[in-house]
Amino acid sequence: MAGTLTAVPPSSDQPGDSEESRRDAHWGSGASYAGDAPLFSVVVPTWHGAMEWLGECLEGIRAQREHVPEVLVVFDGPAEEARALTRRILPAARHLPFRDQRGFAAAASAGLRAARGRLVALLNDDAVAQPDWLESMADAADRHPNVGSFASRVLRADDPSMLDSAGHGLTRWGEPFALGHGSPDGPPFHVERPVFGAPACAAVYRWELLRDVGAFDVDFGAYLEDVDLSLRAQVMGFSCLYVPSARVFHRGSSSYGWGPDGDGTAERLVARNRVRLMLKSMPRNALRAAAIPALASIAADLAWRAVPGSDAHHGAAALVGTLEGLRDARASVAARGPALGGRRVDDEAVRRVLGDAEAHLQEMGGAGGGRARRLQLAQRLARWVDRREERIKHPLFATEAS
Repeated sequence: MAGTLTAVPPSSDQPGDSEESRRDAHWGSGASYAGDAPLFSVVVPTWHGAMEWLGECLEGIRAQREHVPEVLVVFDGPAEEARALTRRILPAARHLPFRDQRGFAAAASAGLRAARGRLVALLNDDAVAQPDWLESMADAADRHPNVGSFASRVLRADDPSMLDSAGHGLTRWGEPFALGHGSPDGPPFHVERPVFGAPACAAVYRWELLRDVGAFDVDFGAYLEDVDLSLRAQVMGFSCLYVPSARVFHRGSSSYGWGPDGDGTAERLVARNRVRLMLKSMPRNALRAAAIPALASIAADLAWRAVPGSDAHHGAAALVGTLEGLRDARASVAARGPALGGRRVDDEAVRRVLGDAEAHLQEMGGAGGGRARRLQLAQRLARWVDRREERIKHPLFATEAS
């Protein structure tokens, strides 16, 4: 049914479906029902501050050519204008409203848990999917039945010739990064390939992954919750594929404000959540090998932010976030059981997955002083972690560690 949008009929037993939303639903042209078992669900977390860009996001969903989805819009706190806009553009969408603002991770998780699709797409409210987005994802999922998640080719909305991400990665020392970020879009990013994980701005997850791994860790609030989920998924044996034909245009950090024009909130959350991710979700021997190099990497990042004229910003906010992460270390360690209790892969598989991600990081080197510095440091840290991993493999040390 090309050019139409679909959603499951609201009913009283669905989370977030209020009497008001059922009463105000108007089923006009471009809206139809998906039934009880749709192929796709699309989850859009939003809030009252997203009115400037939310409409474009919803119009992009409505314009999908194939695989008409169930749509769930999660309103993070009071957002009457956003709900009215959603009813106008996507009258069949399900509304999941929060009374209070809880953060992106909580809003996205609520949508992921409520979704009925066999493939569950997550789309930022500042991202616009191209009309063949779901079609491309469905094709990739059909051709790769053993892949657990799928990453989009995300292009910058203000300059579509530049890449925002082609998947994301994580090093053994806990440094997260977006593949291809800031690079010109071109042939190297037009090829399908395995990646570490899918950025949450435009990701697709199989229902089985969400069932076995769970949704986002709501304590992250925002930032790196998707990297944390990717790590937990890899530890459970779920791989990720980058699908270049699935294109999305993304404003980037519209809600929290990243960079010199922001207030430092984004940098604080990233620094805090990097510590939590390592302590909570990194398998034990990987953490033992990389703990000291991880601290060195964090220190180097803070030092770089303090250099006048560097392309890093908000050093004080990043320092505060790091200290918050260390302060909450006990709670993060206590959460390791739920995060890693169902682990299915061994240490060598974890090392291989993170090593492959590090190779992708090194592909980013050489474009500007900041990237060249990052590459040099990554090479040194990789050699350091290699030596520590060899020591852990030593029989005497392994006996002490067991």
